[in-house]
Amino acid sequence: MAPHLPLLVLLFLVLPAAGDAAAATVAAAAAPRAGSAAAAFNVTEILARYPEFKLFNLLLSKTRVAREINSRNSVTVLVPDNSAVDWLLRRSNRLARASLIELMSVHVVLDYIDAAKLAALPARGQPVVVTTLFQTTGTARNRTGFLNVTAAPRGGAVFVSAAPGSLVSATLKRAVTARPYNISVLQISNFVVPPGVVTRPRPPSPLMLPRMRQMSIAPSPAPTTSPRVPPAALPTSEGDAGEAPDAAEAPAPSSHGHVAQQATSRWWISAAVGMALACSIGYL
Repeated sequence: MAPHLPLLVLLFLVLPAAGDAAAATVAAAAAPRAGSAAAAFNVTEILARYPEFKLFNLLLSKTRVAREINSRNSVTVLVPDNSAVDWLLRRSNRLARASLIELMSVHVVLDYIDAAKLAALPARGQPVVVTTLFQTTGTARNRTGFLNVTAAPRGGAVFVSAAPGSLVSATLKRAVTARPYNISVLQISNFVVPPGVVTRPRPPSPLMLPRMRQMSIAPSPAPTTSPRVPPAALPTSEGDAGEAPDAAEAPAPSSHGHVAQQATSRWWISAAVGMALACSIGYL
């Protein structure tokens, strides 16, 4: 077995080297495919470092717009802070999921824009048109998938929808982070809302108002009654209005009749006393 010992030693030394070379070749061949399939960044992990963007980051995950962002090679994310997101959600109660996805897609620019590019914007107010992720959905109409980026008079930039009639714009607050030339995160003052993207919910169907509320809206005139007349003496219906109760027919005795009655009684007493005296005198 001695002659085979050098051969075994040679195989022991050569096979690991060949295995390492083969593994390196496979890794090199698979590297381009892995790079194309895997994202160069994760927007959720990037925004998780900033608590002021927690709500916007949550919306990106819930609407799955974060997946679309991570599948791109070069994007710019326009991020409003928590107060702006809270204001929108409170103002647009029961916002439809489709509308929310559209709105979030408007804030993803399919180009790398950092602070240096914003500083190089034309100073005469000529807008630079950029394409957003919303344009790739196939539902964008009337240029709602584009944004106009204009230099602000005192530095910075203004973002507004390129759709006609857009009134809601946002201003640049700061450049948050950047990974040239893959992803740039810019904080803006509020949401950019193109016309027709955020669909307002239908108002709730009107409910039947209670009877008391109807009466308070259109009150009927209150009946005029005299406080001195007892309730039993009031007519209870229109048919009884012309008939008065028996107690109401009997007039209250007046003070003059009582005085006259007393005077008559005194006259008869005086007359009786006079006749008695006259009979007594005649007897005598």
